Amino acid sequence: MKPLEQYKKFPPSRYMGSKNKIIKNLYEVFSQIDFSSALDLFSGSSAVSYLLKSMGKKVISNDYMFFSSNISKSIIENSSVKLTNLDINQLLKVPKNYDKFVQQKFKGIFFSKNENDFIDIVRNNIKKINNKYKQSMAMSSLVKACQKKQPRGIFTFVGKRYDDGRADLKKSFETQLIEGIKVFNNAVFNNKKKNKSLNNDFTKVKEKPDLVYIDPPYFSKHSDNEYVRRYHFIEGLTRDWKNIQIQENTKTKKFKKYPSMFDSKQGSFDAINYLIKKYSKQIVVISYSSNSLPTFNEIKKIAKNFNKEFNAIKIPYTYSFGTQKKRGDIKNTVKEYIFIIK
Repeated sequence: MKPLEQYKKFPPSRYMGSKNKIIKNLYEVFSQIDFSSALDLFSGSSAVSYLLKSMGKKVISNDYMFFSSNISKSIIENSSVKLTNLDINQLLKVPKNYDKFVQQKFKGIFFSKNENDFIDIVRNNIKKINNKYKQSMAMSSLVKACQKKQPRGIFTFVGKRYDDGRADLKKSFETQLIEGIKVFNNAVFNNKKKNKSLNNDFTKVKEKPDLVYIDPPYFSKHSDNEYVRRYHFIEGLTRDWKNIQIQENTKTKKFKKYPSMFDSKQGSFDAINYLIKKYSKQIVVISYSSNSLPTFNEIKKIAKNFNKEFNAIKIPYTYSFGTQKKRGDIKNTVKEYIFIIK
């Protein structure tokens, strides 16, 4: 199957920063580079990892968000395991005694009592599955169901004030879960390579393949890059809320964001400098938005400082985002680029 045909099976998501809309542009760039192995250092939705796997590359997919690395374990590292109808029946079976953490901790916040009960039933049953890939696929499907049932797919607000009438919001959790399982099952394939899923801070990744793809959570003056704030519920769900300290005084019961070099302007500059230096012997491909820091010219200068060849491809795609001000939304037009540093 051709790479872009295989990519059509990628499970769609509402993940912030997903590169799904520019995947054809990335495919054109990757197709012009000679490499056999790749590291997707900030994998997010796993869209680019899935593209690289579809192209027959050996893929190492990494993200510091556990729910993101769980997705890549399901469809990048996993090459053959799928959930069966028997597995689905076991996931839906009501246990005699089970942990009701979601019902108790998130009562009246995102979902109804019955929906919270459903989440608890499935999360308890996932623990009983004795195959790590089936576990990751079941959890990824549950995460997908939670996002489908939540307006905007994020967990920064209480209630349904952003209910836009989408059909997804009206479907039951059980329907969403089963549909999600079908989507993830359909996405599983074997590219004859030993692919790997990692859950590390980018500074702790040791692997150095032929090509490194970098799409970090850039610091920006106009928007925030707090993935934990947006996705704390599904991150906690995937972690089973272990080693997480919930901020009980918050309306959404979120927890503290993970520390990152990209939390500040200087830190973001230092991070890009660190990455280009660390992977000086690899081909580095960077996705970049014009509203991000460091600036276009600063990244170009960093590459030149390490005697690297710098090429920038402007993508014929722009989008707008709003930033909250007292007088309402201010729309900002953003341009996308792909940097090739080698």
